[in-house]
Amino acid sequence: MQPTPVAPPAHRSSWLRVLRWLLPLALLATTFVLAGRELSAFDLRSLQRTLIAIPTLYAAGVAIFALVAVAYTGLIDLAIARWLKFPIATLPLLRLSFVANALANTLNLSGAVGSGVRLLGLKGHGITLRNGAALVGLQILSLPLGLSVLVIGALASGHLPATPNHASRVLALLVLLAAALYLPLYFVLTGRRKLMGWLPEEQGVPPLALRAHLALLSLIDWALAAATLWLCLYLAGAHVSPLELLAAFGAAATLGLVSMIPGGLGVFDGLLLLALSAAGVPVGAAGAGLFLFRVVYYLLPMLLALWLGAGMLAQRMPALTRLRERLAAHPLIELLVVPAGYLANFGIRVLALLTFGAGVLLLISAALPSLHQRFLHAAGFISMPVLEGSHWLSIVIGVLLLGLARGIDGRLRVAYRAVQWLLWLAALLVLLKGLHWGEALFLLAVSLLLRARRQDFSQRAVNMASTVSLGWLLGLLLVVAVFFAVGVADILGQDSFDLLATGAYAHASRLARGLGAALLGLALYLAWHAFAIRRPKLPLPDHAELERVREFYTQHGGGAFAHLSFMADKHLFWGVGQRTLIAYGNVRDRLVALGAPSGEPAAQAQAILDFRRYADSQGCAPVFYEVLEPDLARFHDLGFDLFKLGELALIPLAEFSLIGKRWEDLRQAVNRAAREKLSFRMAVAPFDSALLVALEQVSDAWLADKDAAEKGYSLGRFDPAYLAWGPLALVYREGELIAFANLLPGYGTQGYAGIDLMRHLPDAPRGSMDFLFANVLGWAKEQGHAWFSLGMAPLSNVGTTPYARLNERLAALAFRHGNRFYNYQGVRRYKEKFRPEWVGAYLAYPRGLWVPALLTDIAALVAGGYRRMLLS
Repeated sequence: MQPTPVAPPAHRSSWLRVLRWLLPLALLATTFVLAGRELSAFDLRSLQRTLIAIPTLYAAGVAIFALVAVAYTGLIDLAIARWLKFPIATLPLLRLSFVANALANTLNLSGAVGSGVRLLGLKGHGITLRNGAALVGLQILSLPLGLSVLVIGALASGHLPATPNHASRVLALLVLLAAALYLPLYFVLTGRRKLMGWLPEEQGVPPLALRAHLALLSLIDWALAAATLWLCLYLAGAHVSPLELLAAFGAAATLGLVSMIPGGLGVFDGLLLLALSAAGVPVGAAGAGLFLFRVVYYLLPMLLALWLGAGMLAQRMPALTRLRERLAAHPLIELLVVPAGYLANFGIRVLALLTFGAGVLLLISAALPSLHQRFLHAAGFISMPVLEGSHWLSIVIGVLLLGLARGIDGRLRVAYRAVQWLLWLAALLVLLKGLHWGEALFLLAVSLLLRARRQDFSQRAVNMASTVSLGWLLGLLLVVAVFFAVGVADILGQDSFDLLATGAYAHASRLARGLGAALLGLALYLAWHAFAIRRPKLPLPDHAELERVREFYTQHGGGAFAHLSFMADKHLFWGVGQRTLIAYGNVRDRLVALGAPSGEPAAQAQAILDFRRYADSQGCAPVFYEVLEPDLARFHDLGFDLFKLGELALIPLAEFSLIGKRWEDLRQAVNRAAREKLSFRMAVAPFDSALLVALEQVSDAWLADKDAAEKGYSLGRFDPAYLAWGPLALVYREGELIAFANLLPGYGTQGYAGIDLMRHLPDAPRGSMDFLFANVLGWAKEQGHAWFSLGMAPLSNVGTTPYARLNERLAALAFRHGNRFYNYQGVRRYKEKFRPEWVGAYLAYPRGLWVPALLTDIAALVAGGYRRMLLS
């Protein structure tokens, strides 16, 4: 009998969880105490002066070296991938590795960020989850090998981290000894298949040559990181022996890694500061060097990784969606991919912030006298008019960049083009106004980053009235207001102030003129805002395209409202290889599709997504009006919210007959029509001119009697061109036309035959329209149609339960008490006598839009525009 395994005591696991949090905090606190002693006399102004004194070109060179050092880590991934025989090209794999490593350096949480990015990227290249996990696992095991070698060197040379007492020194020594033992343990344990069970079954253990190769790559990787630190310290004036720094770096990096704090922040820096101070390095220079190291080795690679990773992951969004679905039942792996999923759209936001930052930088360099001293130096090389003009124009461009950052955030093509020109011009101006090499390099770097993502700037317009746009505009106004405040404060109190004064020392006058430049920049941006961001004019279909539409509906089928496309007041969106068609109207910043897409059912979900992307590219909200119940699940799954508009009345024609009690009203109307000498006939195009004149007379009389105006979009209107696309039902009294209706053909299995426009003379006999309906239903049944639509009963059966949404409960109040504005209940009662089957019709809209505003826009669309709606 097998013994029952004993579960570990609950209190033991709880203690482990507590220690997992306490040990890093204790190590961080100890480091802060030690570093605090060294920093007690530290002068922040000295740090600022040291950093400013570093030559810009040298700092840029160190930044490039740091990027190369971070990118070198990708060779470990490459070696493992080649051993696992992954079919991935070298450059994409190195790019993925750079993104994962740069983010892991700064944001890592127990390996989650780096591992998650790798898994997502590998999945996008077709690597299975198990094989991807094999690369991630072996990479995690191999990366500390070089650090272990450095620790062995530190122990051998006696360079141990400073500690406050004997106990902490012993604890640090134990940690370093464990790190030193990692190298031999790695070679022993990774050679045993039982311990490497997470590798694919067909894959053997890593050969000795591969493990040695990974150890060498890791050693060079950590040595490059240490070399970056040495260069940063050297530029800051902290001169230290490379071998001495290498040992201290290995010890500090190990304890920082053990602390489990992202990037070892605080622990790594504090321990190195102590080691450098003990070696006689001035605290100010050491602090400046460490700060520069954090910027070039952590911050800059992280920003570049966010930019690269966002583009890389966004290109594989379908793969990410499928991966999330497959990982839904695996909480551990899902936890790994969640942090990386936020990268998909973050890269463009980073570029927008950099563009905004470029504008801020231009204004700061113009406003602060401490940064303006280079103006004096440049005066010896550049003529004064060029200096003054460059200063003034750089302020104008700075304000424009602040505003255009919103366009970059919205992926506006026109904003991208304008920003590129302005950044290059600004880089030239900052050199001409004061030889500001650092500013020029930053502006050119932003331009190059934008250019590398130029394919992402495909938007034609954005909604400049949204809360996001308002936030960017407030940021612009705030920066300009601060610039004004600095300028006014500098000018006030100067009795001899001269606005037109020029010269190397006329900073206040230059700044006063700069206030006018800022106002001009603001005015230019507002003008660009008003005139440059114009949505392209959406074309309406001509007769030839409508012929193509009819052929499409005949071949692929159409929805319940397909025939209304022939009113030629809606734009057409062809999708999924011309296999789907969406007819839509445009009001304000809404693209309102009438019904669900027509065409092949299997392609309709993709058509909805394509239409949504198309609307986004125009800076518009995609809305689907009168979506019927069978299509609701598709819209819900694609992220749309739903609002019930009412119900559509459908008659199953197989049940229609003038015999029986159900159709008694229609039978009586037919009998009454015989006594009234009414007759019925169907007419098909082309219609003769006499009939068109008679139709217009009936229509005009009906409109005058109802005191109504013609509508559009989802309601038919009298238009001979529209009426010619379908048959007409005509009712005569002794040869005089007294009523008519145009019929909607049912296209395919998705469509329904129905009646659209119904008009009659005011003195037409009672029951004339019932007589028309009785004949039309019989005609539709003879034509082989399965269903006949009586049209919508607006707000019918909406918000009838106390659990309905607030908007729908308000709609229910309108249905019950709004008959003075529209005969909601009368429409429902009239259609109810046909005993139809009621199908709910809904509004599908992106989450977050306000439904009353949407309904108002659609009402204006039906009325023919806001002017007609308000004036009629």
